[in-house]
Amino acid sequence: MDGLLIVGRSGKPIVLSRFRHSHSVYPLLHADYLRDLVTTIQANPEAKPLGEVVGVVASDRDLPPILPVPHADAACKDDASEEHDSDTSEAPSLPDEANEWSDAARARSPEEQVVELEGGSVLCHIKVGELRFLCPVSREINPLVPLTFLRKVVSVLQEYLVGSSQPEMLTEEVLCEHFDVVYELIEEMLDGEGHVLLTEVNALKDIVLPPSWLDKLIQTVGLDASSERGRKSLTSPVPWRRPHSKYAKNEVYMDVVEILTGIVSPSGTPVQLDLWGRMECTAHLSGLPDLLVTLQSPELVENAAWHPCIRRPIWNEQKKLSCIPPDGFCELGHYHLRAARVTGTAALGHSALANQQQALPLLVHTSLQPWEGAQGGLPFTIAIEPTISSAHTLETVCVEWRLGDRVHGVDATAQLQTLTTKASMSSDIGTIPQSAGAPGSMVFDRKQQLLRWTIPRLVPTHKTVLTGTILASQVCRPLYALQVRFVIVGLSLSGMRVSSIQVQQEAYTPTKGARSLVQGHLEWRYTSPGYPPPN
Repeated sequence: MDGLLIVGRSGKPIVLSRFRHSHSVYPLLHADYLRDLVTTIQANPEAKPLGEVVGVVASDRDLPPILPVPHADAACKDDASEEHDSDTSEAPSLPDEANEWSDAARARSPEEQVVELEGGSVLCHIKVGELRFLCPVSREINPLVPLTFLRKVVSVLQEYLVGSSQPEMLTEEVLCEHFDVVYELIEEMLDGEGHVLLTEVNALKDIVLPPSWLDKLIQTVGLDASSERGRKSLTSPVPWRRPHSKYAKNEVYMDVVEILTGIVSPSGTPVQLDLWGRMECTAHLSGLPDLLVTLQSPELVENAAWHPCIRRPIWNEQKKLSCIPPDGFCELGHYHLRAARVTGTAALGHSALANQQQALPLLVHTSLQPWEGAQGGLPFTIAIEPTISSAHTLETVCVEWRLGDRVHGVDATAQLQTLTTKASMSSDIGTIPQSAGAPGSMVFDRKQQLLRWTIPRLVPTHKTVLTGTILASQVCRPLYALQVRFVIVGLSLSGMRVSSIQVQQEAYTPTKGARSLVQGHLEWRYTSPGYPPPN
């Protein structure tokens, strides 16, 4: 990696790290290239600014995360001799954590040469709210390294500056208000040669103090409270925990999150479904506790990427999670879930959704009529019907539909309809009615030409229907698929759950808890009148 840039709303850099290339034009070249590319796409969505290989890019949201940047030779010729000298010199001494990020931490053999990219460089970038995080790369590297590092930078800034993972809260004004903290964090996370140094938020908090009114007061009276804390953090035996952690109430909670992704045909039949998992831990434990988590059906986990705190030998041999957990919230790992044994019909190595039709917790019916000039647009109907049991509820349901050009508005209303077959759930004391919730609200994003329908809560006894008209002066063709997102608390599609949580090496008895959670990200296709269905 060559360096890090943070670009604001105008497309101009607002934060730059130290760059491996000494030429000042090099980082600005990549920022200008991305800004011009986004401007071209917004001005002419049907253009092909990335060439025939990439194809049509309908929106700047559809930009690939890795872009080739053919820059002028003059931007790099001045640095050729300097880079050659630095490549042949001895690799600098890096922290242990850098070994997991950078291949430069290991000594190169005399025969091994650094592979420079031909024809320029590549730009790895992500968009979070109104900000874009850029990482130029001019040497051959696994693209997951810069992309993962950018995500880590975002999570650290969110933890420091806003205390929330909501992307819209991290704004350009927030960064400008805390420029000193942002630059201190970047200096601790990335050096001038592009090596990743320290990314654990708990260790960073001991070196770079989070902004608060108390810190401003200490600086005003002339005290320096950061030096002593910095020395303690560098000698901490566990980098992801602050030394001498102490809590009035000791508690640990585990979340097993399953992410359902895939494509569903207009008939409601899954074209492709996949199930991914994420293990989250929120721990407020005093001292240095040893955590042992036992899972139900751990053999479903494959291709796991665990946090450095997880002891790999114990997981490989016993399929148990053993670690000294980080302070506060932490993602312990990401993994793929393969087929469950309990189904008896699916072989290991395939998706955990043995019966894909039953794995869908909802059905989406979309009806689009031909364009009618008398009505001023396209009449449509979208119906969402839950298919899960009455013990669970669909929450934060969001349907997004790209309507394309020539659309100047949407006139629609949402209403709830009772499903007679699921009108109530019976029990020993009679019939218990369920709260139906609300039909949700619809907004039209004119800038992105996007219809967004959000439903806070939808119970299995009701379905919600959105009926209206896409207002357009000419014939328009909306996108052939809807993007559907939802959350279900307390449900596990694979059957993998937390069986037990044990806290060892400490005398206290903490409060413990575990829950399952399903997050859905589905592309639901429909058949348009007058157009053949997509393949």
